[in-house]
Amino acid sequence: MQVDFIIIGQGLAGTLLARSLQQRNQRVLVVDNNWKNSASKVAAGLMTPLTGQRFTLTPEYPELFKTAEKELSKLNVFRPTHVYRMFVDAEQRTRGLKRAECDTCAPFIEKITEGAGKISLDWSDEFGGAMMHGAWVDLPKLLQESAEQLKAAQLLRAEEFNYADALVTDDGVQWHDVSARGIIFCDGYRSALSGPFTYLPWQPAKGEAISFNSNAPDSSVVLNRQGWALPLGQGRWRAGTNWEWTGLNEIPTQVQNEKFQKRFKEYFKCEVSVEVTDHVAGVRPCTSDNHPFIGTHPEHKWLHLFNGMGPRGTVWAPTLAQEMADHLVEGRPVRSTCDLRRFTVSA
Repeated sequence: MQVDFIIIGQGLAGTLLARSLQQRNQRVLVVDNNWKNSASKVAAGLMTPLTGQRFTLTPEYPELFKTAEKELSKLNVFRPTHVYRMFVDAEQRTRGLKRAECDTCAPFIEKITEGAGKISLDWSDEFGGAMMHGAWVDLPKLLQESAEQLKAAQLLRAEEFNYADALVTDDGVQWHDVSARGIIFCDGYRSALSGPFTYLPWQPAKGEAISFNSNAPDSSVVLNRQGWALPLGQGRWRAGTNWEWTGLNEIPTQVQNEKFQKRFKEYFKCEVSVEVTDHVAGVRPCTSDNHPFIGTHPEHKWLHLFNGMGPRGTVWAPTLAQEMADHLVEGRPVRSTCDLRRFTVSA
């Protein structure tokens, strides 16, 4: 079988890169082991503009959000929504008011409330909050539909990829019966564990999420305060966000389960029920400088990386997939802040 590129992993990164390459008339083979707890299958797919304790907007966000909306809307998986960030104290409210006056931040902030009950009497937003323009991406739909299309074209193989099985030839690489111009690793934090890109400064972080039913008041808004709660309609919700830097595994923990439930209940003034229906865990492929790793290996021109999207994968991936495809097909440079060549290979 002859292809242009072998893509390892059919998560968000691999899926969008495969599409971008196909748009450039490149033939791809995607190899995926149906990793149940990959970061893409665990992630909520939220796009929240201002984040963190300091309520900041990353410099690239406006550009990335615009492209993500355009590209993901074509696939019918982009869901515009409001995100209500409840402030934890008066200091954070003051910071929110300042952000609303910032020319860059203002387009993403619909209003800042200065006290409880300004939007809903059901919410426990004593210090007010910021109603922001955000979105969430229907990742299950995107991954499933893309997998079906690849399968129909016989361009998806459900098996484990072992880097040791790949042989370098004068024209590219050979893997089993497949000849290709190159291999692109889109396999999440597994690239931090083994393979040709372990030298990069990865900082993978475990995260968990729960799905549940609740009698909480209906909401069309994502609630956020030290974590998120995504309403899915008809009493169904999803909630999560935690960061564990040690003991990386894909095993859900009771501690986080209880933490998410407690946090959700505290969003409301009234007592609400939580009936957990699913609990998942995965490891995010985060990086030391919070920017993705993309580009070509500095010593092996057949090997490429499109990875390290971290918690903002749905924001980064649509733009970077286009840039990475241009790099692979036309030799264009990728943006310097994401180019993996910003780090040298360890001796």
